[in-house]
Amino acid sequence: MTASPPYDVDFKEWQKYEELCGPIDAEISVPELVQRGDLCPHQDYVHFSLPTKDEHQKLWEFKKNTAGFLKKLSENKRFLDALSAHPWVRDTQRHVKDILDDPQFFSSIIIFLNSLGFAPPDYALNILGVRSAEVPGVDPKWLEVLLSGVLYSYVDDFSEFDDTLVAVRRELKRIGAIERRRINLEDTKEIKKILASSTGKLKSIATITRMEAKQLGDDLRMVVLADYIREAELPSCADEIGPLNKIGVAPIFEHLRRESIAGVKLGVLTGSLIILPKDALGIFDQVVRDNHIDNSHIRLSDLAHDKNFVRVHIKGEQKQSIVHLITEVFNAGGITALVGTQALLGEGWDAPSVNTLILASYVGSYMLSNQMRGRAIRIDPSKPNKTANIWHLASVDIERLDEKLKLVFTKETSRREIFDPFDDIQQDVGDDVRMLQRRFLAFEGVSYDAPFSIENGSKRLVLAGTKWTGAGVESLNQSMLARAEMREALLHTWSKGLHGSSPKPEMRENVGSNYAPQGFVFFETIQYLIVTGLITAALAIAQVLSGVRDVETLAVWILVGAGVAAVMIAPKAFKIFRLYLRNSSLEKSITQVGWSVLETLQFMEHIKTNSQNLRIQSTQDKMGVVYCRLDGATPAERRLFLEAMGEVLGTTENPRYLLVRSSRLGGISRVDYHPVPNSIGQKKKNAEFFAKRWERYIGPSQLIYTRSPEGRLSLLQARTQSFASAFQKKTDRLSVWE
Repeated sequence: MTASPPYDVDFKEWQKYEELCGPIDAEISVPELVQRGDLCPHQDYVHFSLPTKDEHQKLWEFKKNTAGFLKKLSENKRFLDALSAHPWVRDTQRHVKDILDDPQFFSSIIIFLNSLGFAPPDYALNILGVRSAEVPGVDPKWLEVLLSGVLYSYVDDFSEFDDTLVAVRRELKRIGAIERRRINLEDTKEIKKILASSTGKLKSIATITRMEAKQLGDDLRMVVLADYIREAELPSCADEIGPLNKIGVAPIFEHLRRESIAGVKLGVLTGSLIILPKDALGIFDQVVRDNHIDNSHIRLSDLAHDKNFVRVHIKGEQKQSIVHLITEVFNAGGITALVGTQALLGEGWDAPSVNTLILASYVGSYMLSNQMRGRAIRIDPSKPNKTANIWHLASVDIERLDEKLKLVFTKETSRREIFDPFDDIQQDVGDDVRMLQRRFLAFEGVSYDAPFSIENGSKRLVLAGTKWTGAGVESLNQSMLARAEMREALLHTWSKGLHGSSPKPEMRENVGSNYAPQGFVFFETIQYLIVTGLITAALAIAQVLSGVRDVETLAVWILVGAGVAAVMIAPKAFKIFRLYLRNSSLEKSITQVGWSVLETLQFMEHIKTNSQNLRIQSTQDKMGVVYCRLDGATPAERRLFLEAMGEVLGTTENPRYLLVRSSRLGGISRVDYHPVPNSIGQKKKNAEFFAKRWERYIGPSQLIYTRSPEGRLSLLQARTQSFASAFQKKTDRLSVWE
C-alpha cells in the first residue's frame, strides 16, 4: 500500500515498478477519502512574490546583456556571412541526408536569417514543407539551437570564420550564457536558482502567517517546509542582525522571529537544528517525563541572539525520539508555527493537528508533492471540523527575454502568439511558476468558485486575466488571502464538488485535445461529392457529343449514366459518408481515434480487460477542447491508452512511424501528419495494424517509417508543420471527479 505511486514516470519505468510491487489492485482517490471522512476538506493557494531589489538587478543585468549580445549578433556581417555560406544553406539539395540527421539546426539557421529579412531559398522551404510566410519568428530556444550548433556541434563547418566564433563564444561566456558547452539564453541554472530561492518569498511567508494567525488564534498549527537548513544564516549574537540572503529553515525562522507576529509561537525541527520558544519549556518537560526520557541526554542552551528561544541538544539512543517529542509539544500548542525540512517532516511525519502548510520547497515531482501535502490533510480526531489551507510560493519574473527580442528582430513585432487552451497563464513569467504548474498536476482539488468541481491542474487557481505587473501580483495575492480566510466555506465547497455529474462519481482521467482529424474527413467528403458530380456530368456530355438528337433520348441517357455512375461509386460513397457521420463532430472524431488506439493495444495484449466492459467517452468544453477517457479498464491500461492518445493527437516529436494524409480540393492542398504512438510503433506489425484501424475509423492514410531517408524527410516536414502552424496541436491530461 502506498499513498504516492510514481505516476509521473514513463511506461517502462512503471513496468519495473509493477514488477517489484505487483499490479495495482485498487485506487482510492483523495476526493473519495474526503467523502468518507478519512481526509479533511482542504484548499491550495498560491502567494506570488517579486524578486528583491538585488535579485531583480541580477536578472535585469543578465537579460540586458543577452539582448545586447543578440542585437550585436544580428548586425554582425561576418556571422551572417558564415550562416549564409554554410553548405546546408548554400547547397541544400546536396546535403539533404545531413539535414535530416539534425533538422533542428537547419531550421534554426532558416528561422534566424528569415527573421532578419533574408528570404530562405525555395528548395530549403520545400525540404521543410512550409512557405516563407509560415516560417516562425525567432525566440530564445531557436537561438540556443543555432548557437550550440555553430559554436560546438558543427564548428568545423565554420573554420573560415573562426575569429568571429571565438569572439561570439567569449561574449557568451562573459554574460553567463554557456554552461558546460550548452548555450542557455533564458533559464540558466543561475536564473532558476535566483527565482526558486528568492528571499522575496520570506515576505510571502510572513504575510500568510499573519493572516492565518489572525484567523485561527491559538488553534493555529502551521508547518513551513523548506529544502535546506541554512544554519549559518542565524546571527551569532544580538548585535549582528544582518540581511537574510538565502531561503531555508533558519532564514524563515529568523524572518518570522523579527516580524514578531502576535500569537505565533515559533519552533524549528530538523535533524541538526531544534529550536523551542522558552514559553514552551513547561510543555516540553512534561512531554519528556510522559515518554520516560532520561533528562541527562537532553541539553538546552539559549539561542545566541534571542534569549526568548532555546536550542535543544539530545544525544545517545534518545536522539531518535526527538521528532516525536517536538511533535507532541506542537500538538499541545507549545509551538504554533513549526519550520522544518521536507526531508524530515515531508514524508511519514504524523501530526494530525496541522491545519496550515506552507511549501517553501522547490520540489515539483508527483510523489514528493503529494507526500508534503499529506501532512496537512489528515483528519484530527480532536477537531472533527478541521479544515486545512495549503500554501504554495512562486517568484514571478515579469520581464522576459523574448519581449526584448521583439525590438531586435524586425519580424518579431508582428509575431503570432500561440494560444494554449490548457494554460491560464498565457505569458511566460519564469521557471518558478512553471514548476508550480507541474506540481499542481500531481493532485486534485476543489475549484474556488461555483459550479464547484474537483480536478487536478492549476486552472482552479483562476489566474486567467491576471495582469503580471507589480500591482497585478499584489491584487492577485490579496484575492488569495481573502479566499483563504473563508475556511468555514470549505465544508460546503467540498460537499457541492463531491456531488459530481453521475450517480456514482469517481476520479476519471482524461486526455484533452484542441485538435481532431474531423476537418480532414469533411474535406475529403466535399471533394468526393464534387468528383462524383463531375463524373456524372461528363457522362452526359459524352452522350450529347455521340450524336443524341432529341431531348427525351438525352434525358434517358443522363439517367442511365447517372445510374451506372451511382452503381460504380456506391460502395466507396457509402464508406466515405459512414466515415463522415462517425467524424461529424470533434467529440465523435476523437472517439474514433480512441477506438483505433484501443483496438491496437488490445491486439498487442497491452489491454486485456474484456471489450464488453470498456467504453470510450468524449466530451467538449466551452473552450472547444475535447476530453476523452477510457472507462472500465485497469489503472495501468487507462494510463497507457491516454499516453498513446496524447501522442497521436499532439505535436510530432520523433516517432518511428507516421500516418500521412494528403488531399487537394481546387487550389487548396492539405497534408496532415499523425505520429504513431511510441508504445505501438516499436514493432512494424503493430504499426501496420494501427494504420488499418485508422483507415477503418478515420480514413485512408500512408504509413511511413521515419528511420528511412524518405521517412526522415516526412518527419522533418511533420515537425516543421507542428511549430510553423498558426494553429498548434495541444494535448493535456486532466483528472476530474465526475
